[in-house]
Amino acid sequence: MIPLIEEDDMESLFESLIDEDLHVRIFTIETIVDNQNKHLAVPKLIKMLAEDVKEVRIRIAWALGKIGDKKAIDSLIEALNDENWEVRRNSIRALGELMALDDIPSIVKKLEDLHWEVRAETVVVLEYLGWVPSNERDKALILIGKERWEELFKLDELDEDLLIDLLKDSDSEIKSKISWILGELQTSRAIEPLYQLLLKDRFQEVKESAAIAIGKIGGERVFNLLKEALENNDWFIRKCATSALGYSRDLNAFEILKQLVKDDNRFVSESAKEALARMETEERL
Repeated sequence: MIPLIEEDDMESLFESLIDEDLHVRIFTIETIVDNQNKHLAVPKLIKMLAEDVKEVRIRIAWALGKIGDKKAIDSLIEALNDENWEVRRNSIRALGELMALDDIPSIVKKLEDLHWEVRAETVVVLEYLGWVPSNERDKALILIGKERWEELFKLDELDEDLLIDLLKDSDSEIKSKISWILGELQTSRAIEPLYQLLLKDRFQEVKESAAIAIGKIGGERVFNLLKEALENNDWFIRKCATSALGYSRDLNAFEILKQLVKDDNRFVSESAKEALARMETEERL
């Protein structure tokens, strides 16, 4: 149970800010935001933003935006590199509330954050601050932040290295979408990162998307990697590699797929049948 806090007594609130109980510290931060003398707490909150546990840092970043004291801007800029994505997201939001127009370049960098919620918040804040992308890379980053994937293909120039970096994203749907785009673009530089997703990612949908993308990229390196994946102990990796062979447009894949139709694992076998049918259909077109 949270002890009674003197909500109007700033000295009492300052004592509660350093309470051993995490919930007390968080409750105190929220209480300070509604206090008429809240600006007096800004120096202490700034110090805690750099030092306290993540749950407290998350709430402080939010609070500094609500308090509205521009003395917090520099510390919020530093917090954009916090290890916790919620701290980064709340810091972005706070900078928007503080109208940190002079710090737009620092905010723009978070369009490349490896967490989709941080990128999405960055887009919202930049538009609120009136920022307009001036080059194709920044336009791509805005579209990625908004997850408007189809529109990326309409850009005059698309930075493929930027897309490859986003394969490290924490969200499975993002990795799947980026894999799909790289496959459609037939980005050869993406073969190795995509192959690592096939082997190591914990989400099946990502493994599958990565495998299909590799298949669409095609070429000798892809063919050899898929053959290697077919020897994997994980049946799902073998299934994905089998399916990818159907997209590879490699004539050597026919014989391998014919053998895989007889595979003991029915999922691999069914994937081989589907892959052969796909290749035969494309050959007739």
